[in-house]
Amino acid sequence: MTETLPDERPQRRREYSGPGSTLGLAALIVLVVGAAIWYFEFRGGDGSSAGADTTPGMGIVALDDALNPTGRSPAAREGRAAPDFRLPGLKEDVVTLSGFRGRFVLVNFWASWCGPCRDETPDLQSFHEHNADDGLVILGVNQQEQRSAAASFVEEFGVTYPIALDTSGEVSAAYGVGRGMPISFLVTPAGVVEKVYFGRLSEAQFAEIEAKLQ
Repeated sequence: MTETLPDERPQRRREYSGPGSTLGLAALIVLVVGAAIWYFEFRGGDGSSAGADTTPGMGIVALDDALNPTGRSPAAREGRAAPDFRLPGLKEDVVTLSGFRGRFVLVNFWASWCGPCRDETPDLQSFHEHNADDGLVILGVNQQEQRSAAASFVEEFGVTYPIALDTSGEVSAAYGVGRGMPISFLVTPAGVVEKVYFGRLSEAQFAEIEAKLQ
């Protein structure tokens, strides 16, 4: 009777199966990491979705013809009536752009994970404190984050100007806001987009805005 001998190399390495399997594994890792980044960035990082705001009437709303001095459809472009929107505020209130009619409004789109937004916020807060009595409203629109994330950011930087929550991203999309934040729109007292500022506002741009308030 032939005795079965044990494998002399029980710890031998597996044979290399070619570049296909290595590339496939690398692609899978990239996919998993990308999905994790998306999950924590857009779902608030605590496992629950920021999700679309299901409250009726939130998002972009129709602008009454009487509030549109341009005679053209609203658009987030210079010289056009700013698209009106209705969003939940950070303090359980409701914020509408048209509700600030008669004052200059600096609509600032931001997110807590945006580095330039974090750098810009102290300047915005200081500008708000110096110009709130001169007919200027700074309206911060948080892009697709949970209320808790926005609230923590506001507390960290001592923000006192109004904040609106664009949890569905509908308003951000209408204003052409991608991941290139911050982006700000200066809206005149008549509701027309006067200037679009891409990126962090500079000292010269703050001075330009302040001059318009005189």
